[in-house]
Amino acid sequence: MKKFLTVFLICALCFAFAACGSKDDGGTDQSEPEVVKIEKTVDAVAEELGLGEGSETFYEMIGAEAGKEYKDGEVELYLFDESSDEYKDIEAGNGVIEAAATNSGMIILADDEELVNKFKEIQFK
Repeated sequence: MKKFLTVFLICALCFAFAACGSKDDGGTDQSEPEVVKIEKTVDAVAEELGLGEGSETFYEMIGAEAGKEYKDGEVELYLFDESSDEYKDIEAGNGVIEAAATNSGMIILADDEELVNKFKEIQFK
């Protein structure tokens, strides 16, 4: 009877440990968000940031290829040629405007820190 009880308890422990084991999900990490790359245009960035419709600015005056303002001028986005002197000066903090952030030829002018951080995370195609 003792041998039967011992074997029964050993089997019960084996099943208990097996039930408490972790499940392998194939090696994918669910905590990492999927990175979505967007087109490098002012409109695509504005859409990604949820800014809505914007109005054209005098972007040529600062050497940009495109530019729009949003939220009654609170936010401005500009697209530059990354190799241009104007963009390099703005990146270095010596340009005609002071950007809140730069990202692969795009710049943003805004006081909203959360929006600027979201802009910095954008990846382009």
